[in-house]
Amino acid sequence: MRQNLKAYKKVNIESTIMSSEPHQIILMMFDGALQSLAISKGAIERKDFELKSQTVTKFMNIISALRNSLDFDAEPVVSKRFDDLYIYCIDVINQVSLSMDGSRIDEIIELLKPLRNAWFEMPEASKQEGHDLLREKNKLAKGA
Repeated sequence: MRQNLKAYKKVNIESTIMSSEPHQIILMMFDGALQSLAISKGAIERKDFELKSQTVTKFMNIISALRNSLDFDAEPVVSKRFDDLYIYCIDVINQVSLSMDGSRIDEIIELLKPLRNAWFEMPEASKQEGHDLLREKNKLAKGA
């Protein structure tokens, strides 16, 4: 039964991602990162090493994907600042994972929450502008 539930959840997540717009995917990534941090903190408190390892790895994968999505060509200064933030988050979580001291997880949550909220509250006009820029960039890439 548990395997069926996991399979359903995986298919549900994959279908949600496939039908989502880039803005929604970024929001889902921030939600996943924050959820992973919260679960990691609880796992550390309970000394559940396996769960801590799984959720820290999930967090690292999400943050790495966010880093890979940065567009240094279009926005070099902004991308560099986000990249530095993401690297800092990874460094802190590595330290937390090794020391098993979850107290610094709240620091990372407080850094990422405003970013998540900004994506959530983004006006439709800004989303559309981003879609238009992405389409234009893709057209230029195909023509090059």
